[in-house]
Amino acid sequence: MARTPTGGGVLRGALSPEELSALDLPPLQITEKIDRLMPLALEWYNHVEASLLPLGRPLTEMELLKARMFGVQNPEQVRIAVLGRFPMPEDPFLRQEAERFGLGSRAECGRLIGYVIMLKPHYSLSRTVIAHELVHISQHDRLGRAGFLRRYLIEMEMVGYERSPLEREAYDKQSLWGG
Repeated sequence: MARTPTGGGVLRGALSPEELSALDLPPLQITEKIDRLMPLALEWYNHVEASLLPLGRPLTEMELLKARMFGVQNPEQVRIAVLGRFPMPEDPFLRQEAERFGLGSRAECGRLIGYVIMLKPHYSLSRTVIAHELVHISQHDRLGRAGFLRRYLIEMEMVGYERSPLEREAYDKQSLWGG
């Protein structure tokens, strides 16, 4: 998920080795919460991706090159959907957690759902936001769908958006494209 700079898009300090290790073995309370969220989140994630894939445009030649550079395994399958409002979960528990993590906020300018990059109209031509989301797709490919989603939820729960290693990687690599 990409945020506008005024919406908390600037990341804070790196995690300590202990904090990074804790992300790999979260406390039982967090593991139980994520275990409860995962089936709901995966069902919603798959549904939204399936509904948006036919609506999105394919990547341009330049975007395909960047996707390959970032390690996206199947860049020709990526679609970009420009939406005034991004979909939110209907399930009350999942929606509450999504909102707590910043989904649906005014600061949200881009979001990844599987192989769909959602962009707000104002950011539809932003190479920086597209690059950010392409990095998330490469993470998705590297970790697998469930692995990526689980890790993202753990990071949001334990360290938040501003200190998330997945977000840090996306912000660091988006500058390789610029604009």
